[in-house]
This record gives sequence, C-alpha cells and structure tokens, in this order.
Amino acid sequence: MRYDDLIVGGGTAGCVLAARLSEDAGRTVCLVEAGPDYGPFTGGRWPPEMVTARRMPKSHDWGTGAEDGRSLGARIIGGCSAHNACCVLAGTPADYDGWGPEWSYEQFRPYLERALAGLRTAPVNTDRPAPFHAAFLEAARALGFPFLDDPNDPERPVGVTPFPANVVDGARWNTAFGYLDAARGRPNLTILPDTLVERVLLEGNRATGVVAESGRLEAGRVILAAGTYFSPAMLVRSGIGPEADLRALGIPATAPLPVGRQLLDHYGAALAWEPTDELHSELAGIEPLYEAHVMLKAASSSCPPGSLDLHLPSWVNPREGEPGRYDVRLAVFLMQPASSGRVRLRSVDPRELPLVEHGFLSDPRDLAVLEEGLELGRRLAATEPMRSLIDRELRPGPQDPADFLREHVSTYYHAAGTCPIGSVVDADGRVRGIDKLYVADASIMPAIPRANTNLTVVAIAERIADLLAA
Repeated sequence: MRYDDLIVGGGTAGCVLAARLSEDAGRTVCLVEAGPDYGPFTGGRWPPEMVTARRMPKSHDWGTGAEDGRSLGARIIGGCSAHNACCVLAGTPADYDGWGPEWSYEQFRPYLERALAGLRTAPVNTDRPAPFHAAFLEAARALGFPFLDDPNDPERPVGVTPFPANVVDGARWNTAFGYLDAARGRPNLTILPDTLVERVLLEGNRATGVVAESGRLEAGRVILAAGTYFSPAMLVRSGIGPEADLRALGIPATAPLPVGRQLLDHYGAALAWEPTDELHSELAGIEPLYEAHVMLKAASSSCPPGSLDLHLPSWVNPREGEPGRYDVRLAVFLMQPASSGRVRLRSVDPRELPLVEHGFLSDPRDLAVLEEGLELGRRLAATEPMRSLIDRELRPGPQDPADFLREHVSTYYHAAGTCPIGSVVDADGRVRGIDKLYVADASIMPAIPRANTNLTVVAIAERIADLLAA
C-alpha cells in the first residue's frame, strides 16, 4: 500500500497531523505508532491509569536511556500528551521570535490558540485544590507575587496561578481524544499501532517511505513526529546525521547534518517537607487529589527584565506503602537553561533505546539560578499559610544546596531541539537536502520556550499541517 502522507509517531504531534491532513478526502494518510491504540475515548478500552488526570501514569513507557533514570516518553497513541501533568502553558513572545521570522509570535499565535482549543483547555484542573496547593498560592501572594488571571498573558510573565489544564471531567484530554478521535472514521486514514519503524526509505535525496518491522511502507511524503529522542534516531539510522556518528555505526552517509547534537530541556530538583498530622488528615479527606495544581512563574536576579526563568510547581502525592500519608514537594525548574546535551544511537537496532546525555549543569550559570530557586522555595515554606502545614524540611535539609542539585537534578520532561530549524530542517520542517521528508515535533525547536512544551508541540503540528496541506 502506498500513501500520500506517512506520519511516523502517533504521539502529541502525530495525532494532530493525522487529523488535519486527513481532512482532505483526496489524500491518503497513514499514522504509524510503536505502541498500542485503544481506540476512541468513548469506546471505554483505555486503561484507567492513562485516562485519569489525577496521577502521572507509569505504564506504556519507552523506558530510560539517560543519566537521570527518567522516562524517554510514552509508547502509546497520544504519546506524551497521554502521560503528562496536563499543564498547558505557552512560551513568551520572545521565545518564538527567536525561532526566525516564519515562526515569530505574531505568526505562531493563531496556532497556539488553535492548540488551546484542540486540547479543550480548562482554567484549572480542579475546583477543589489540595490544602497544600492553596497554601502555596497564598504564600506566594504574601511574598508579593501577583495572581495571574491568565497565566498565558504575554504582558505578565511573572506570578502565581492554578495552571490551565487539558482536563475534561477528570480525564487527561490527550491529542488522541482531542484530535484523532474525530478523524478515525475517515476512509482515507489508516492507523497502524504496535509498529516499530527502523528507518526512512531514500531514493537518492528523496524519501519514498519507511522500513518497519512488519515490512516496507511507501509514501509520497514522510513526516517524522516521533519526538526529541526518536525522530533523530530514525534520521541517523537513515544516513542523515553527523558524519562521525554515521561512520562509527557503519551507516552510509546521505546527508551530513548535526542531528542530535543539541538536546535542550528544562530541569531542576524538588524541595520536600514532612506534612503535619493535620495536613495528612486533610489530604486524605479530599482523595482522590490532583498531584499538581499551582504554578509560580518567577525571575532570578540574572533574568532579563520582563521575562521569567524559573517554574515552581507545587506537588502532592500519596506516599507509597503508607496509606493515609502524603508527600508534599515544591519543584524548582530552570526555564532558560544555558546547558545542553545530545542524543546518539547505541546501535542500528531500532529496539535499542538511544543514548541520551542531558548535559544538566554543564554550564555553571545554571547552578546559580537553581540555587536562587531553592532559596525562594524555602522563603515560601517559611511564609503563612504554608508554614503551618509542614513540620520539617526533608530535602535538601542540611545538605549543601549546590551538592543537592548536582546529586538530584533531573528533567522536567520537556526535551527539545535535536533536529532544529535552521541547521537540520528548514522553516517548513523539511529536512535539509532531502526531498519529501519532514520533521514536525519538539525536536525542531531551535530554542526551548519558557513554558511546558506540550502546547507548543501541538501548535507546531498545527502549523506544519497547514503548510503541508497548502
């Protein structure tokens, strides 16, 4: 079977692309996903842990391939949008302006708005926040941070707010539900789950399909939407990547491009406290609770005026093995990291996860900003009403903050930048030097926005779908 458009990766971006491109009844579209597809939301076949927005699920995971031991994402239709904490935030105008004139904020804003609608974004994930979340919000206001009625207001980058969420009646409204379900009945759309793609088929400098475990799939255009870790892996296996990496793997070079050489991510660590017995009791009284709810967007002393460089989300979750007891945390994440890493292949076997080197704290400037974030977290904890809800600090505790960060720093799950606009793809997402091959996911971001990346990824897919449909 030959398709007009073959989309590799049925995650956040892939579901959007499949839905939009199949709107043209004259175009045949195939969506290929390595993980399972449980059908439409209304079918009732989705595992409960993947649907409820109250917990971040641990199933349907690609596994770990990085030094911090964190997941490389979700292996399921819907991808990371089926796995995340449901925080729907946009970057600042300057973030998108830095991507080039074709991706300026004014050009990109309509797609961000379309993405907000497609995710059925609600102002908050619950109207019954846990007491710790409510206390954190009030403590931030007591320290002088403004309350943000609209956390995506480009004119007010700093403040505290319950964050907007892709939650509908308690369900995590991933892109499989928000986009793909409306397209499932179209005769021109084929969905191939549980199908691992090895590489892109090339005839000279033109993509003609892919090689999957199940055989060859031919197409007029190939669009990679496998994410920051797996889109570059597929390109390298196809002979598109750094010449030294291709030579070491014994792969003939078709296009020498810096694929995987820039891995960007937000990262940080979390303060933790022992709740008072009263707080344990109050938390038990509102089960099931949402793990995350309130966000503080803050600026360090080195942050440019009118911007932000820190996220502090409050976090509450049941303590494993101790019914009726809870963990309360305040994460501190760096939103303008100077550090970067890379993604490489361990082998040509597509079943072997890529080697992810985050490079956290490789630039010493990042450590100073995160230390400021920890100090801000401690100031919040010492402010009422937070102070009355916690007994003692568990982490970092007496440990030196810099040592604590070096030991505990980990990803915010916002990996981006391994196939960036400019050096790997052009402004339309087309792989440089290769005809009919595109990338449309977080990997094409040349710089990471100062926000959770899921909304931006949906908007990227919306824009590239428009370009491809033209």
